[in-house]
Amino acid sequence: MTEGPDWLGELSEAEERLWEAFGHGRQVEFWHGEEIRADVVAALALGAVAGTPGRTAGVRMRGARIVGELDLRHGTVEVPLTMLSCTFPDPVRLEQSVTKSIDLTGSHLVRLWATGAHIRGSLTLNRLGISDGGQDAALLQLLTVETDLLCIRLRCRGKITLINTRVGSALRLNRAELRNPGDVAINVGGMSVGSSFYFTGATIEGHLRMPGLSVGGMFSLEDSTLADPPTAGLFAHQSVSADSIEVNGNAFFDRVTAAAQIDLTGASFGGRLSFKGARLGSPMPEWPALMASSVTVARGLYIGDGFRAATGARLTGAQIGGHLDLFGMAPGSGPLQLYHAKAATVRDGRTQHGRYVAGGVGSWPADVQLDGFTYEAFDPYLDAGERVGLLRRQPGYTAQPYEFMAAYYRALGHEEAARRILIEKERVRHRDFHSLSRLGSVISSTLLGYGYLPRRAAYLAAAVQAAASIFYAYDVPTPVHPGDHVTFYPLLYAADLFVPIVHFGQADAFQSHGFAAFVAFLLPYLGWALGLAIVAGASRTLSKAPGGIV
Repeated sequence: MTEGPDWLGELSEAEERLWEAFGHGRQVEFWHGEEIRADVVAALALGAVAGTPGRTAGVRMRGARIVGELDLRHGTVEVPLTMLSCTFPDPVRLEQSVTKSIDLTGSHLVRLWATGAHIRGSLTLNRLGISDGGQDAALLQLLTVETDLLCIRLRCRGKITLINTRVGSALRLNRAELRNPGDVAINVGGMSVGSSFYFTGATIEGHLRMPGLSVGGMFSLEDSTLADPPTAGLFAHQSVSADSIEVNGNAFFDRVTAAAQIDLTGASFGGRLSFKGARLGSPMPEWPALMASSVTVARGLYIGDGFRAATGARLTGAQIGGHLDLFGMAPGSGPLQLYHAKAATVRDGRTQHGRYVAGGVGSWPADVQLDGFTYEAFDPYLDAGERVGLLRRQPGYTAQPYEFMAAYYRALGHEEAARRILIEKERVRHRDFHSLSRLGSVISSTLLGYGYLPRRAAYLAAAVQAAASIFYAYDVPTPVHPGDHVTFYPLLYAADLFVPIVHFGQADAFQSHGFAAFVAFLLPYLGWALGLAIVAGASRTLSKAPGGIV
C-alpha cells in the first residue's frame, strides 16, 4: 500500500495508481471518471515524491475527476502536468507559479486562473471547456508561456483575459467557441506573440478586444464569426477593437462575418492586410463597419473579392505600401472614405492578355470620399472617361481629387485625358452656382471647356468670320462715298467688324442697312468676347499644361 504525507490522509486506489506512476512519468488511464483529490495532484506537482532516476517524472493521467480546488499558487513545479479529458468541478489556480509544460487537452474546468504565472514550455488547452459564465472564467493576464499557447477548439462561457500576456512562439485559437454575449468575450490587449496568432474558424459571441497586441509573424482571423456585440458601455456596437496593434507579417480577416464594427485605428502591418470576402455590419448607420484610420500597411490592403462593409469603410490617413485592391467588392457596401490616404497602386479591375476585361469604376461603392487621397498608379489603366465616373461618386465638390488625377494622366503624357478631368472639375464646381452664374458656366463650357479647350473658341471665331464673309457677299453694303470708287471685299469687311483691333478701312467705306446693319452691330461685341476667351484660355493652358494649346 502506497502512503503519502500524513497531512494527505489515506490514498484511494485511484490515487495510489497515480502516485506510483509519477516517478516513472507513466500515464494513468481512468476510464470510469475515478475521483482524485486536487491536494494529491498538487502534492505530486510540488515535489512530494522524488522522480525515479533515469526517468522523466510527471503527473500524467486521463479521464479523472479532480475534486477540490487545484491550488499551485506561488509554487514551483519541476515536472510536466498532463491531465487529459479530466473534469475539474472547482477552479484551477496557477497564479504566480513557475511550471513546466501543462496539457489540459479535452478537460472541463469551471475556472482557470493563472495571473502572473510563468510556464517554461507550452500551455495546451485544446478542446478544453470552461463553463463559469462570468467575468473571471479565465484570468490569464501577465502570463508568460515560453513556447506555444495552444487553444484549438477551446470552448469558454465567460470572459477570457490575456492582458499583457507573453507567448514565446505561436498562439492558436483555431475553431474556438468563446461566448460572453453583450460583453467582452476575450481581451488580449497588450499581449505579445513571438511567432504567429491563429484565430481561424472561431465563433465569438461578444467583443474581441486586442488593443496594443504585438505579433511577430502572421495574424489570422479567417472564417470567424463575431456576433452579439455589446450594446452599451465603452465597446458598444463594436465586434473588434484592435487599435494600435502591430503585426510584423500578414494579417488575414478573409471571410470574417462581424455583426458590428471592426476598429483597427492606428494599427501597423508589416505584410498584407486582407479582408477578402469579409462581411461586416454595424447596427449604427453612422458608424463605418470597418474603421481603419491611420493604419500602416507595408504590402497591400485587399478589400475586394466579395468584401462588403454595410455602413462603409473609413481609411482616413491610411498609408498603404502596395495595392489598394478593390476588385470584386460586393454590391451594397457603404461609403469608402479615403481622406488623406496614400496608396502605391489602386487595383480595381482585371486584365487578360494585357486588355482590360472587368472591374474598373464598378468595383467602387456608390459613395466615395477622395479628398486628399494620393496614389502612384491605377491597375488597370483606364481612359479619363472611365475615371470621371469614379470622381462623380463623391458626395460633394473638392478640387484635390480632380487635380491629382489630372496630374496622374499628365505624368503619363496623356494631356487630353488630363484636360478632360479638369473640365469635369469645373463642371462640378459650377453645379451649385445660382442661375445667372450657371448660364455663364454653360457658355464657358461650350466655348472654352472652362478654359482648358481654347481651340473651341478659335474654331467658332473662324466659323463666324467665314459666315459673315459669305453673308456680306450676298447682302452687299452701300458705299458711304460713292465717288471714292472703293472696291468692296466681303472678307475684309467682315474682318473689320468682327476681329478686334484689326482695321482694313472697309467698315468706314461701306454701310449696311436693315438686318445686315443689325449683324454689323453684333459682330464687334461677339469678336471681343471670343477674342478675350481665346486669350484667357490660351494663357491658362500655357500656364497649367506643358503640352501647349489644343
